[in-house]
Parts: sequence; C-alpha cells; structure tokens
Amino acid sequence: MPQDSNLTSVGVFKISDYGDKDGKRTQLGFSGIFSPTSPLTPDPVKGWNSLFPAAADPRLVLTVYAGDLGTDSGLPQNVYQLDTTHLTQLKQDGKLASAALKPGQTWTLPDGYGTLTFDGYRQWAQFSVSHRPGNAIALAGAVCAILGLIGSLFVQRRRIWVRATTTPDGVTLVEVAGLARSDSSRTAEELAELAVDLQTDAPAVDDEAGSDTLVPAATAPATPADPDSKE
Repeated sequence: MPQDSNLTSVGVFKISDYGDKDGKRTQLGFSGIFSPTSPLTPDPVKGWNSLFPAAADPRLVLTVYAGDLGTDSGLPQNVYQLDTTHLTQLKQDGKLASAALKPGQTWTLPDGYGTLTFDGYRQWAQFSVSHRPGNAIALAGAVCAILGLIGSLFVQRRRIWVRATTTPDGVTLVEVAGLARSDSSRTAEELAELAVDLQTDAPAVDDEAGSDTLVPAATAPATPADPDSKE
C-alpha cells in the first residue's frame, strides 16, 4: 500500500503450515517496505523512505516472524496487516532478523527456515471506472428547471375577473377587473382588449354616472361606446 507521493509502500505476506527443519508445522509472516528509489542508508526517523516514485534503485526491506498467524481462528483479518500477537520475530546473528533486498538477491532465513529471493517487481496503475445512467435524466431535469425559472422572470403574471350581475331594473351588468402580480403598464390595455371582445354580446352604454357599462345586446342601445374609457 503506497504511503506517500514517492510510492514508499508497506505490505505483508503470510505463509501458513510451513514446515521447519525438524518437520514441525509452523506459520511465517513477513512485514515489508518497498522503496522504489531507496536511500544509501535508512533515515533515522523515516527508515527506508523512497526518494523518487520511479524505480531507480528498488529495494525490499523485510522482517520475519514465526508462530501463529491467527488465520485458523475463523476471524477475518486485514490482508495488508500482520497480527503479531502470537508471533515471534526471528533473530539472526544476535539481532532481529531483517534484510534489505535488491531484485535478484536471496536472503537465507534464520533457524533453518530456508531462503527467500526477491525476484523483481511490476509497475501497476489503479483506475476507477463508473457508469451512472441517471446522469442524463438529472441533467435534463436541471436544464428544464433553469429554463422554467428564466421563463418565470420574463412572463408577466396577471389575473382577470369577469362578473355579470342583474340590476333591479332588469339590466345585466358586466364588470371586468384585473390584478397584475408584478408591475405592468399593459394591464389597462389588456382589460380594454377583453372589453372589445365582449362588445358583440354585451355592448357598452353610458349610464347616469357617465361611465360605460356592458349590458346584453337585446337591451343595449345600438350606439357603440369607446372601450378604452372604462378599465
């Protein structure tokens, strides 16, 4: 698993039911650091920290453990981690056993556990490919919502009422009113146009107050009225 931008990586590998020199079954675990471009000597703090992401001087640093890996307990384990609870790190020449291997080098394990060879490495790249079929629908919905919002900003909203009532003298009184949801200079003009459309069935006449009233054609005089005189 890469740990930094220079691809200093850590990992483990586990060997179950390994036979030692006496024929006894044991388990081995290796914990390692892979440095694509290793320093000449390990840093006192960072250890074998890679100096460059490309494999200019690759090196694999390993430590070895023997004992019980816990793989037979039935409990799940992280494949990238080594549980050392029941493991013992082997020693070699009086020191904790470890080796820094370059490609092609072989490490003779302590206590007769055989040898381990670092054959080489392979470069890899990780890609994430996803497909979301609903994106087109979501995009179309968003575009429609934006277009609808733009239309609401330019379309003038208004309401118009037409009321017809019978007066005591038997005349049908038609009243037209309008309400604009926003400031509009055409409200009066639109009401006048509606009044013109009603002229055929209910022509306008002058009442006693001097205003124009729409009445049924059967009882209205034949003289036409100015439709713009009453909003």
